[in-house]
Amino acid sequence: MSARRNRRRRGNPAANTQAQAAPPQKRTSAVRASRGPLARWVETFATEKIPAGVDYPHALRTTTANPFTSLLGVTVGLVWFMIFTPLLVEALARAYWLAVGSPGEFSTTRQALVSYELPFGLVVGHLGLASLIPISFALVLFVHRVRPGILSSVAIGLRWRWLALCLVIAFVSLWVVLAVQGLLGSGGTNFALNPQSGAVWFLLIMLVTTPLQAAAEEYFFRGYLMQSLGSMIISPWFGIVTSAAVFTLFHGSLDPALIVDRFAFGVLAGWLVVRTGGLEAGIAAHVANNVTSFGLAALTSSVAQVKAISEITWVAAGWDIARFAVFAALIVWLSRGVKPQTLTPAP
Repeated sequence: MSARRNRRRRGNPAANTQAQAAPPQKRTSAVRASRGPLARWVETFATEKIPAGVDYPHALRTTTANPFTSLLGVTVGLVWFMIFTPLLVEALARAYWLAVGSPGEFSTTRQALVSYELPFGLVVGHLGLASLIPISFALVLFVHRVRPGILSSVAIGLRWRWLALCLVIAFVSLWVVLAVQGLLGSGGTNFALNPQSGAVWFLLIMLVTTPLQAAAEEYFFRGYLMQSLGSMIISPWFGIVTSAAVFTLFHGSLDPALIVDRFAFGVLAGWLVVRTGGLEAGIAAHVANNVTSFGLAALTSSVAQVKAISEITWVAAGWDIARFAVFAALIVWLSRGVKPQTLTPAP
């Protein structure tokens, strides 16, 4: 018996044949049973296989993909967001109003919250936008019948190490360009400390909620929209440009410089998604931009002032676009060494 065990451990062909004789269905059942209830529940609905060897924008190009499904998903997502998010914002604002003793009219408190005049306004606004994450996941799972992890990257999940590297590059490149802009006196950021009232609370809440808000916009615009549109059109640029346009319209500004600024960010972030195979670079750039903007505002002027920006100069837009371009160039350089996965895996 001891010799037979040793032969099996050493890879004895006969022993290995017996070990592999278990019916495939039983092995599959055992694997499914070992997974958590959420994973098993997702597998129940994710009946479509992700196509092998395709880039990120075409990950939803399954055997049953069709324009109707894609347009239905985009429409449902936008309508769901326009209905559900205001309800969530209203509920959070009313909960805050009741918790602080219902001072004055609720409409006054609500306006102060959505304008970011109060620290809890960041919770209200950012968690409202964060609802785009479950919306995007639900669309992929229930409309396209694909595992939602494909939204994060072609590796079917968020690549945390790559995300961390992208975050470092995003913050460093942003601050270097801001410093150069300030030294040249070209409409640089104000670094003179003048903390607003409640700055500590603004900073603490911002550090928790802003990454969720930034990631949520990436999951919907650079994630679901690009993949849904990519399931219809072969060229990835259709998804990149269209998602950037919707992203720009979503922010609602009519100022030409601000429109160009946001559209350029959308295009560069979308291109990086294709180039690196996932949302990590776009999330990093978005997080770094928003955390820096809100953080500096709390320390030098007010968060509400940044929230109320509806127009910028062409010089400021040019510096913003230059900052995004520097970040994109550094990410491409970094990816040559790290080599993140850019195509979906084999079945």
